Amino acid sequence: MLNRSQAPTLSPLSAPKSIPFEHSLFSNGVNLYILNDPSQEVFRLDISFEAGAYYQPQPLIASTVINMLNEGTVGHTSAELAEIFDYYGAYIDFSNGLHKAEANLLGLNRYADPTIELIGEMISQSSFPVQELEIYLDNKRQHFLTEKEKTSWLARKKTAQLLFGTFHPYANVTHEEDYKKVDRDTLLRYYRERINAAHCNIILTGHITDSILKRTEAVFSQLPHPSQTVPTPAYTFEPSQPGHYHVYKAGSVQTSIRISQQGVELTNEDYAGFLLLNTVLGGYFGSRLMSNIRESKGYTYGINSFNLSLPLKSYWGITTDVNREYTEATIEEIQKEIKRLQTEKIPTEELSLVKNYLYGDLLRELDGVFAQSDCLKQKLLFHTDYDFQLHLIEKIQKYSASDLLAIANKYIDTERLFIVTAGEN
Repeated sequence: MLNRSQAPTLSPLSAPKSIPFEHSLFSNGVNLYILNDPSQEVFRLDISFEAGAYYQPQPLIASTVINMLNEGTVGHTSAELAEIFDYYGAYIDFSNGLHKAEANLLGLNRYADPTIELIGEMISQSSFPVQELEIYLDNKRQHFLTEKEKTSWLARKKTAQLLFGTFHPYANVTHEEDYKKVDRDTLLRYYRERINAAHCNIILTGHITDSILKRTEAVFSQLPHPSQTVPTPAYTFEPSQPGHYHVYKAGSVQTSIRISQQGVELTNEDYAGFLLLNTVLGGYFGSRLMSNIRESKGYTYGINSFNLSLPLKSYWGITTDVNREYTEATIEEIQKEIKRLQTEKIPTEELSLVKNYLYGDLLRELDGVFAQSDCLKQKLLFHTDYDFQLHLIEKIQKYSASDLLAIANKYIDTERLFIVTAGEN
């Protein structure tokens, strides 16, 4: 019988099995990556373009273009598009980031032909109907006005401006009047410049049959490849001076706190060590920041730290929301925990626990063909692939407490922190 008084035996985590991907080019220059797993009954088609906010001529253009692909083509209205995808049991999604704009299709293999044809039509023959554009912009403007009333939004936006400079695309500064400046002609120009074969990567994931592959090539090898591509814009990072900045929000009962500085790039030799160090500080539920500020002090429901690596820059940050009376005390406790990392070696038991947690978390990012596809998609931005993740898993096991102490002092400078608070006081 099962003895519930004894804990189960712990077994070492096994290394993940990566699914090899194939890479090829269509005749028009579109990059195709294939992760084939015949055990799946579905396929996913991810189509990304170098058309994110970094490349847009004015605010909102990039996000509006990618989301308007769903609002009508020369052959179908938005309602007809939605009805057809619903009929075939397919799911579509559109997203926009700093460097990428992306369209995703998840569908059943037996209906691959019509759904691939239709998403191809949305990408190559979008009509940007005026009425749908007006509705879209009005909805987004209302959402913007709602968001800017939140202290968390105010603190996040202020932090980005301080780190990168107000006019850098990474700050992604938007004002209400920007919604009125978006016009169809500008959208169409950006659409032609960026949504084309010269800027396109496609990842096919799941059970990829010859039929699906041929249909994908037939549709997307027809994407136009302009004879002259537009130059990539160049921007200069103009960070502010580190210090404490406050954003006033009248009547707020809570304060949002964001503490940040330059982070460690994904390509840096110390990236794995810094990732491990960050996890100890605030990267999981049992972290030092959670144990101190949430569990011991009761100042917040949640606090976390992160290291975000972007293609041109990285930043490290700590984020939390507290009752306004605990603002200064919370900042003091955060600084104490940072100082501990720089002056005391992490105990062996704690380091072992965090390594195992991070190991499992990294394994989860490679769990199955679709997770590996997501990982590949993200790593392609840094001209690498998911083998990087496998090497990362190997590296974190080798770091000692002394190594992490050195990394904490090398990369975290308490005199160069940006401390942003948003609230009434």
